[in-house]
Amino acid sequence: MRAIVIEFSLLKAALTLALSKISRSAYYGPLSMLKFHREYPEPGLPGEDWVKVRTKLSGICGSDLRIITLSESFYLFPLTSFPIIPGHEVVGIVESAGEKAEVGEGERVVLNPALNCRVRGFEDCDPCRRGDFAVCVNTDRGRIAPGIFTGICRDTAGGWAEYFVAHKSQLVRVPKSIPDENAVFAEPLTIGIHSVLRNFPDDGQRVAVVGCGIIGICTIAALRYFGYRGEIIGIDVSERQAEIAKRFGADMVITKNILGEIAEITGGRVYQPPRDKPMFVDGGVDVVFECVGSPESVDTALRIAKPLGRVVIAGTVARMSVDWAPVFAKELEIVGTFGCGVEEIDGEKRDTFELALEMLGKIALSTLLTHRFKIEEYKKALWTALNKRETQAIKVAFTF
Repeated sequence: MRAIVIEFSLLKAALTLALSKISRSAYYGPLSMLKFHREYPEPGLPGEDWVKVRTKLSGICGSDLRIITLSESFYLFPLTSFPIIPGHEVVGIVESAGEKAEVGEGERVVLNPALNCRVRGFEDCDPCRRGDFAVCVNTDRGRIAPGIFTGICRDTAGGWAEYFVAHKSQLVRVPKSIPDENAVFAEPLTIGIHSVLRNFPDDGQRVAVVGCGIIGICTIAALRYFGYRGEIIGIDVSERQAEIAKRFGADMVITKNILGEIAEITGGRVYQPPRDKPMFVDGGVDVVFECVGSPESVDTALRIAKPLGRVVIAGTVARMSVDWAPVFAKELEIVGTFGCGVEEIDGEKRDTFELALEMLGKIALSTLLTHRFKIEEYKKALWTALNKRETQAIKVAFTF
């Protein structure tokens, strides 16, 4: 099968980092860890309750790019098994299924990438029993190799290949009314839904969303879809992203002088510490959703939160240099979110992917799919995704 494969080695990692200072093409060049195969072995079914899926459309996620560019944290390295085939934002067609899979051939599905207890052949651990599948305690063992989710486990393959395998519990049927171009946003939309429903603000509270990329847009859309009527302030350096954020529910978007603008809007008094960014006293935002994961975005989120406010880290943050003084000085609550699971709405337990597909039946995120490339054009696709300011890309995806 055609597939993009990443094989980790310290030598290739060192060469990639050195050559990337000359050109970003080093991340997918001949000396990189990444290689395109035309005849890579297809994955086998680990059990009779597993399914083989033929990929139709697979997005390029920021976490995929961080693996390729070696900017991802090594904290989760022990829970990754190489070689890997990236890709977890996937729409596909069931090619074949085991006798106990309970999924019909030819069905169109999206993938919940979490490789939790049910996938690995265990009884549910405490987190899985609660529906917190992303923090399953068994992702290092079981009937498949280590991996938190599809795309970083060698036994499942991923969406950057013609075929991948999934446990029946990972697959969600896509209604005929939702086109592939909209369904491919199901997984990133679950990230927004999960972070919002676990930290839902009151209408009287003011919200800021730092970073109006895909996760930020999904967060804004989820806030409005589930009934938040308060003020949403988007924060992004791109005027184009600002307009998109407004289209999906942001009341305003700040692109310049962020701390000063937030202080003015919320009644804060601005001061300039020596050798530092501005800070303000009084004012601030009640709930901040940080949706990038960069040092700059985290720093902004901490500085604009009001005293006793909450900062929700929805971006995949890693090791970084950030001034944590605002955390203790304002007694901030910092909440991490990862993946998705089972959410509670009005006392009812709902699967996040089911909620995402309900939303996608009413909201067209497909307009954000700006670039599609055949898998053979992987170099052009990755260049486009890595240079979004130049290419004006929002979401880039592979087609098969």
